Amino acid sequence: FVLVGHKCDLVGERAVSAEEAGHLATTLGMAFVETSARSNLNVELAFQMLARGIQRAMEDQGGLAPHRGCDGIRLIPSQSRCRTLARGESQERCQC
Repeated sequence: FVLVGHKCDLVGERAVSAEEAGHLATTLGMAFVETSARSNLNVELAFQMLARGIQRAMEDQGGLAPHRGCDGIRLIPSQSRCRTLARGESQERCQC
């Protein structure tokens, strides 16, 4: 499990501090990361953390078995790139 705090770019609207969320995650035995889709902050990192955790569980604990015909979890380097906005497209639109 990964506890993900989203919209961390909206500091003035924060309901839970990063410290409080981090403490909760530690108490529950999970990782914590704050993300912002608007600025693309830690979005990929959150998915990588989750995928690595699943991969470790499958390799180390043997508790998770892939479906028949599936080779399991593979982390593939990011091919994502920022795209250019279309003419007239607002910058406020999500770029993730």
